Amino acid sequence: MKNQRLRTLLLCITLSILSPLAALHAENLLVDYYGVVSASSDTNMLKMAQDVFFTQLKSIDGITVDDKRPDLSKASVAVPDFAHTNAAIYFYAEVTDQKNDAGQTVWNCRFNAVTASDGITHSASENYESYYKILVGAKTAIEKVLSDLKSPSPEFASANKSNLAADFKTGVDIESLAGTWGGEPYADKIIILRGGRGFVIFKNGATMNIKISVKKVSIDGKNTNLEISQVGKSNASFFPELPREQALLCAASAPPITWNFSLTSADTLEGIKNTVIQTNNGTEQGTVNSSWTRR
Repeated sequence: MKNQRLRTLLLCITLSILSPLAALHAENLLVDYYGVVSASSDTNMLKMAQDVFFTQLKSIDGITVDDKRPDLSKASVAVPDFAHTNAAIYFYAEVTDQKNDAGQTVWNCRFNAVTASDGITHSASENYESYYKILVGAKTAIEKVLSDLKSPSPEFASANKSNLAADFKTGVDIESLAGTWGGEPYADKIIILRGGRGFVIFKNGATMNIKISVKKVSIDGKNTNLEISQVGKSNASFFPELPREQALLCAASAPPITWNFSLTSADTLEGIKNTVIQTNNGTEQGTVNSSWTRR
């Protein structure tokens, strides 16, 4: 009888200790770490840097890190594929090297945190003159990127709910579009996330952030009720159908690429793509038919 009471007491004490810890862990921000993206030839430096970033991420309070690096032994050469992940944040670093006026190598590290809820990339960049400087200084830059993402502001949450409510009134459920899509001739895949954000991953390695909104438009006699638009600056790689020289010129002045779609079935979007098209006299802003299908 006494032993049973003792076991019961020990169980209660254990639960009283573990319960707050479990709750604390449950509140942690889940971050998937995808390592370093770089074209630098200094493979040893890149390997050490991506190991350091992982260690520094794990040491930050309030987050739980899952290592999603495709190859632990080396850096990646293209932006990682975030399709198979359920984390709130996808984190990776872009590293480039260049010579300063004194001929010394300077490392530029751009730390990127992609929020799964909206597909927006939050970044911070720092220059380091040596691996030692990276070792002692990178954590501050990483924390800077993640600090505002640990607990979204009430204003953001309220605005997001208002947008979803507005979408519901139109009869279009943007949340139901979440998933992997295909259909762009030069794109490997299109990822639509919950919250009306996503990205297009091109076959040439480029990644375009996109946002999805309810917008009724009539183009060339076709009525559409969804607009998917490019977020951020243009890149020559967003125009793979054009000769490289023309694509570079377009990237400097072209408006964001947009798609105006209708949901013709649960897994099919059909409509018009607004982009730069090639003509006999060069290029001009125009439209082409487009169709996306859920995979």
